Amino acid sequence: MKAYHAKDIRNIAIVGHNSVGKTILAESIAFHTGKITRMGSVDDGTTISDYSANEIEKKYSIRSSLLQVENKDVKYNIIDCPGYADFVGETYSAVEVADSVLVTVSAASTQGTEVGTETGFEVAKKKNRPVAFFINKCDYENADYDKVIQNLQKSFSSSVTEVQFPVGKGESFQGIIDIFDMKMYVLENGKPAAKDIPADMLAKAEEIKTALEENIAGTDESLMEKYFEAGELSAEDFTEGFKKAFSEGSIFPVFCGSAIKGTGIHSLMDKFDNIFLSPLETKTMIVEKEDEKMISTDETAPFSAFVFKTVAEAHVGDMTFFKVITGKLTNGSDVKNEDRTERIGQISFVAGKARQEVTEVFAGDIGTVVKLKYTKSFDTLTDKSLKYKIKPVDIPKPLMWEAVRTKDKKDDAKIGQALAALTNEDPTFGYTIHPELHQTIIHGQGMKHIETMIELLKDRFSIEIDVIEPKIPYRETITSKSEGSYRHKKQSGGKGQFGEVHMRLKPRERGEGYNFVDSIVGGSIPSRFIPAVEKGINETLVQGVISGSKVVDLEAELFFGKFHDVDSSEMAFKIASRMCFKDLFKKANPILLEPIYTIRVSVPEEYTGDVMGDISSKRGRPEGMESKAGKQFITAKVPLSELYRYAVTLRTMTQGKGSFELDFSHYEVVPFDVQQKIVEKYEASKGQEEEE
Repeated sequence: MKAYHAKDIRNIAIVGHNSVGKTILAESIAFHTGKITRMGSVDDGTTISDYSANEIEKKYSIRSSLLQVENKDVKYNIIDCPGYADFVGETYSAVEVADSVLVTVSAASTQGTEVGTETGFEVAKKKNRPVAFFINKCDYENADYDKVIQNLQKSFSSSVTEVQFPVGKGESFQGIIDIFDMKMYVLENGKPAAKDIPADMLAKAEEIKTALEENIAGTDESLMEKYFEAGELSAEDFTEGFKKAFSEGSIFPVFCGSAIKGTGIHSLMDKFDNIFLSPLETKTMIVEKEDEKMISTDETAPFSAFVFKTVAEAHVGDMTFFKVITGKLTNGSDVKNEDRTERIGQISFVAGKARQEVTEVFAGDIGTVVKLKYTKSFDTLTDKSLKYKIKPVDIPKPLMWEAVRTKDKKDDAKIGQALAALTNEDPTFGYTIHPELHQTIIHGQGMKHIETMIELLKDRFSIEIDVIEPKIPYRETITSKSEGSYRHKKQSGGKGQFGEVHMRLKPRERGEGYNFVDSIVGGSIPSRFIPAVEKGINETLVQGVISGSKVVDLEAELFFGKFHDVDSSEMAFKIASRMCFKDLFKKANPILLEPIYTIRVSVPEEYTGDVMGDISSKRGRPEGMESKAGKQFITAKVPLSELYRYAVTLRTMTQGKGSFELDFSHYEVVPFDVQQKIVEKYEASKGQEEEE
């Protein structure tokens, strides 16, 4: 494959719900452009896109796959994206480097507009990418093209406009009628053939064409004049006007066909050439000295590229996928990643796992390179003269979290490095080694996402882990004053241990933290032992008293004590202060504080009651509800302890159509009955540890 220039490149992300045929659509494009010689099958695990062992086993896409194919001197960089919401990060990164987005839907869907359809559309609109739809599976017996069109218009906009429609369905499906060419396209011996539109469908086609011409003419004064003069637009003016409306987002064209049969694929590829944008027609956001600005794709400028994906391939190493924004990249060149230098090895174009070596990649094109030392997903590579970064992808926040521990303790030393490698590959996956909770917490977009990463830990790094429920970072504090003393005395032959402390505890305002006051006068405790007293308290603050949680917002005053010239030591006073603090803490009406999160839930209106009831059952407090575009947006405050696996709960409750975001809000007092259960559970776990 030769190197292409930006005007002859089309970067297209294929997005949508799972099981609508995105992978087979990509497969069909690869087949009909001659990239592959026979169509593969998802069920057989033979598609060019889904080539990883996980994808073949599960029979669905887990990561986006790049297919680089040629058609009529135009290069298509097709990015086939997963449909499951758990892998939505792949959609975000693909849309970032795409210049147009094709949302695939099924003509046989009985669900109306599905969550993957909405997600793909919303991500594209956030990035100001033009959107087209492809209604697949028109050959299915239960296909209902008109119903799908109505659902799309209801869900998104009246600007969703059919520019093709099918002829028949099921066994009677013959082909598609294309409004641009006013022809019917069928397959004859595997090749496209143009036919006259059947008489009984001509009126519908002409009605759609006339309405389209009027809309297009209305967007441009010169086109309007031509339309009034001639009563119609020339094919050239129609295409040019349509492309302008498409690029501005004022029209969302709908194409159709059968990917598995190949019907409509050639016509769709013609639209890729004529309607879909080239990289010259889109811009990229950069950040330079904290200022943001847009730059154009420019082959004459110094080199810059955005890394949108990193994949670890067996026997190959880390593959870095990049889109060149300016200049060009050549084999053997040195480029900059912030303050580090990367040497570019062999550049390749890819189609699934197949690679084809090339010597250079021009602005607007996508390439891969292996074994970069420092580069990870969303990094910027530039010529050494440039000082900017390409703005990283704004990925969704984690929705699911689990605590993990290694089955074999010898793996503890390497799990951090393994998790970091997976995070570099997939930025929507992350981990935290939580020193307060003494747990490693992994987080992602859903159960499938988490399970996939756990499988990768085992397959790639030979680390097996157990999943356990994450602990909650409660806080302990007091609500009243207390005063008392504790004497630590031990005599067992030889030098003994002696230390006596007298202390007062009192609560402080929320957020004021901990304060230690040394009020010793007259040397009742020598100054050399005061730090040991404070250290004993500090250790208890970390370990907690009633639940094993961090202690906050109180003052401890040391006002008296006793010592022994021979038997007193730092250890004795540390033990005495720790025991005194615990006793006084329990007498000062201790309470637990729990983290409260703000949760924003988006659901179709018909699920509002169920979701609100569920939030209330989780001790949540709804704060507001807003209706928009057939959805309800609910805001509530909910304790973190009640949100474990909420992603699973919400998707089950709403048939996958609900989504949510959450952010930490504040700490507040745990209800007494809930606190009792937490304290009892902690005491029981301590007893179990002592037995072990």
